[in-house]
Amino acid sequence: MRHSRSIITAAIIIAIAVFVVAIVSSFISGTSEHYDRPSSPKEVLEQMSEAVDESTVETAQVEEPAETSEEVSQAAQQEAEALESSTQEEVLENTNEAVESAIESAKETSKSVSDRANEAIAAAENTAAEGRAEAEAILAEVEKEAGIAEEPVEVEPATAESKNHTVTAQGLIYNPLVVTIAPGDSVSWTNMSTHDTQAIEGLVPEGTELWHSPMSENYTRTFTQEGIYIYKCTPHFGAGMGGAIIVGEPVNLEQIKNSGAKGAAKRLVNKAVQAAEAM
Repeated sequence: MRHSRSIITAAIIIAIAVFVVAIVSSFISGTSEHYDRPSSPKEVLEQMSEAVDESTVETAQVEEPAETSEEVSQAAQQEAEALESSTQEEVLENTNEAVESAIESAKETSKSVSDRANEAIAAAENTAAEGRAEAEAILAEVEKEAGIAEEPVEVEPATAESKNHTVTAQGLIYNPLVVTIAPGDSVSWTNMSTHDTQAIEGLVPEGTELWHSPMSENYTRTFTQEGIYIYKCTPHFGAGMGGAIIVGEPVNLEQIKNSGAKGAAKRLVNKAVQAAEAM
């Protein structure tokens, strides 16, 4: 606005100056034929008005694109900001989805690796147990051919109502693995060359007396308290050698299930629990 006012003012001053110069020139030069008569005041005012209108139009034409350009710039900036905000939200959403997918994949991979490791360990232990069993069988065969007699089995006197149950060490396996007996019955372990039998603490009925037989000696024990008993061969427990005895009702079944046993003990617990639940 200030610029247009300045132009209008300048135009008015110029018109007045031209008018004055024309009047003065007419007095000085006279009415020469070759000289054009100066414009009348009315014509001068009309010229001034036209000059002012042209200046106003030019100013409007100059200023209007500036205002339009400013509006376009603001609209473009707003659109750019909106686009940037939308892009940031999309990037953040995609990033969150990628992180969640990576976490789920890592969990599945970890579980798969753990399962495969457990399977490999179990397979290795079974292979080792089979190999040792074969070695024990070969050793027993050699001892038999050499004429080494078995030690006599120590059997506790049994009443008319009680029974004796035999468990035989065959290589690195006790056969049978799980024995079910009645309270007052006894269990005799035979062929115990290089073996023993020992109760596993925490895997027998509460209050019962733990036992540990001498190494390489046949052994007999009478059981009077009901419950599940898990035992092992101390030198060969790493190969899974052990067994279970269920006396009467498996009153400590929940205790055995919740014992948190691991490795070879866990496998013996699983066998005992299966037998107890099938009773």
